[in-house]
Amino acid sequence: MAAIVLTFIGSLFLGGGLWLALGSRFRLSFDDEQNERLNFVLFFVGTVPVSFVLVFFGLGES
Repeated sequence: MAAIVLTFIGSLFLGGGLWLALGSRFRLSFDDEQNERLNFVLFFVGTVPVSFVLVFFGLGES
């Protein structure tokens, strides 16, 4: 259970950092606020596999 929580927290930070660094690159909605939210969700979901690997590699080392 803790690994899942760590994966989502890591993905939140990675996705948020990418979103802040890259901005809203994709046009997913015509509404600007909705577009920013959807871009953040896209970055969040895109970083879940990376965070998953980082968490389980880190847990496997200890």
